[in-house]
Amino acid sequence: MTASSGIPGLQRLPYELVSYVVQQLDIEDVFNWALCCKHFQYIIRDDQFCKPVVTAKVPHTLEAQEALTTGRYSRALRRIAKRREALSKASPYAIGIVACADSYVYAGGKLCYIIEARPKRWLRILDIHGSTDQELVVDIPKLISEAIPRAASCRKYRFRVLHQSAGIVSCLFSFAIDETENWLLIIKPEKSQILETFRLASTARIFVRNNDKFLYFGTHSEEGVDGLKKWVLKGYDLTSNSWLPQPRVFMGSLVGFDIGMTVCFEIFGDYFYGVSNKTLNEVDDPEWQSYYYCFRFPVNEPEGSKLEVMGSEDSWRRAHSEGPYDDRWGFLSLEIDETTGDIIILECRKEWSKGQSGSQRTYYSTEVTFRENTTQRVYPRLGAGTATRRGIGDRAQPVTPVRRRMDQYTHVGDASSNASLLVRSKTHFCAYIRCCHTFIDLIDDTVMDASGAQRLRLQTGYRRLKPGAKLPSREQLLESPWAFVESPYQSSDQPLDQPLDHPYQPNTRYMWPPEQGSRELDRVRQLLDVEGYQGCIIATGDERAVIYATSDGSKGSVQALVFITFDPAARFEGMTYGGDILGQQIPSDLHDDADLDADKQAKSSEVLQSSPNVEMGAAVRCSGADTSSDQSSLDVTRASSANRSIPSHRSAGSVESWAYYETAMHLEIQQKLYFSR
Repeated sequence: MTASSGIPGLQRLPYELVSYVVQQLDIEDVFNWALCCKHFQYIIRDDQFCKPVVTAKVPHTLEAQEALTTGRYSRALRRIAKRREALSKASPYAIGIVACADSYVYAGGKLCYIIEARPKRWLRILDIHGSTDQELVVDIPKLISEAIPRAASCRKYRFRVLHQSAGIVSCLFSFAIDETENWLLIIKPEKSQILETFRLASTARIFVRNNDKFLYFGTHSEEGVDGLKKWVLKGYDLTSNSWLPQPRVFMGSLVGFDIGMTVCFEIFGDYFYGVSNKTLNEVDDPEWQSYYYCFRFPVNEPEGSKLEVMGSEDSWRRAHSEGPYDDRWGFLSLEIDETTGDIIILECRKEWSKGQSGSQRTYYSTEVTFRENTTQRVYPRLGAGTATRRGIGDRAQPVTPVRRRMDQYTHVGDASSNASLLVRSKTHFCAYIRCCHTFIDLIDDTVMDASGAQRLRLQTGYRRLKPGAKLPSREQLLESPWAFVESPYQSSDQPLDQPLDHPYQPNTRYMWPPEQGSRELDRVRQLLDVEGYQGCIIATGDERAVIYATSDGSKGSVQALVFITFDPAARFEGMTYGGDILGQQIPSDLHDDADLDADKQAKSSEVLQSSPNVEMGAAVRCSGADTSSDQSSLDVTRASSANRSIPSHRSAGSVESWAYYETAMHLEIQQKLYFSR
């Protein structure tokens, strides 16, 4: 007792009790606890200690899957915590121009981009998550000659990547000799294998999804009994290299055609999932309620008898009394929860709640649940005692109880004062990352720049639980997933989706790069806003990175592909040190500026001033200094791509193979920065 009298009580806790405390904390809290005291470094350094933490809290992350093979659970824990914090606080670990291309697709952690230098064309595949310095190159003319020999002499054709997953790349090839033909090419470039070529009757809204065993493609092309186009799906067995014997799956009840906005399709495990935020009888529903149409079927048995549909008790979406919303800002996706492995419907809606003049974006999560006997959708109807509300000259409208969503399933993003500053045409990427309760945008912040030049910035906002706040357990949610309020016409002081006992703190918002001026920030902005490649932005991303193509928008213009990563393990060869540039905290609302106390302001200033390369000063304008070297580098790369003969480095197959490995283009460009922490 005497020997330990000078040691703080927490440090005297035995190993087992520390492990118990850690089980009650989030990954981020565990990481921050270890940073508070050198004594607790073992919490994030000991693989044996970290293994149960990682396997219990984040078993469905890429880092956890890698740790199962390598045994480096401590590295996985640190990487997850750093990645989440970097994304939440808009503080990326690296940025760079990774390629120049004519088109691109980012899926499954792989960047697939096409370079056209007719008659030569190449598809190049870069493993972004793996930070590789080699790219898998597909010689498109050679691939076509082998896949569809009679099209080899055709010089005018279209070739684009539809999807990539599990090493399988699906492409759409269109050409015309006597008539236009559209073909689906399923290839495995790593082994120079053409798995299947299939002539398509239609390419309307075509999409592809696959895992390592099955592949499905769908088109919005079949006419239903109501005269409207419907989705039709067809499956392929990758293990036997044959189409499934079942006929095509006709989705007569699936409404919506805009993938990513009104419909979404994914393969998780042994099931094919689909969801739509539209329903056939939504307009005719007397209760004015909106429901998701969510279904699944086994990937090996795409039969009507195996189709499962979410019931109305689990698929409620919104009440029309909650107000109108702006479709332009919406998105819809299906994803796996990193902790539980559950399938989640994620939707963003920008709404005018209860007729208010201001709108705000809100992110809604709905757990996908399939109960027994849910093949038929049952909608609740008005009861005899349902109240009605009407105004002068209005016909009676039903007033039904409105469901109040659980707090963990609803995240109010922009306040109306901030949302009014966001212009949809200048917001090039919007996403919500559930694992860290963060919304992220890539915006063109030209309104603050007198020159009017393009100025891309990242904006994030995240929320945390209030101290001492607790959320319902999983068992409680399963027993009663919805709460009810008496009427949709509540007091205007209390939003429908935020009760007075809201357990979350207000959003904390960040912008990157910050407003301060320095030489290091000029280098960052030269990569964000590539001179000569400005005006047209096409962006995508996930929980690890944001990737966008930027060009001047002219016909046939080459795009510069810019990569921003929040993964601390991303380290491409040839990166140079860019300093310690962190995201800058900004008020959550315009009127919060006065509420931001002096301590927070001082803390924000200290974070920015602590880095020697971030200087406090006037707002920075995009500088043209030293951009000539950057531009010439890109021009050299573009020229070398246009004049390139078939590369000689072929390790993916035989000498005559259409797939081979080559040095990654980002090594030729050499425009990459990494940031320290």
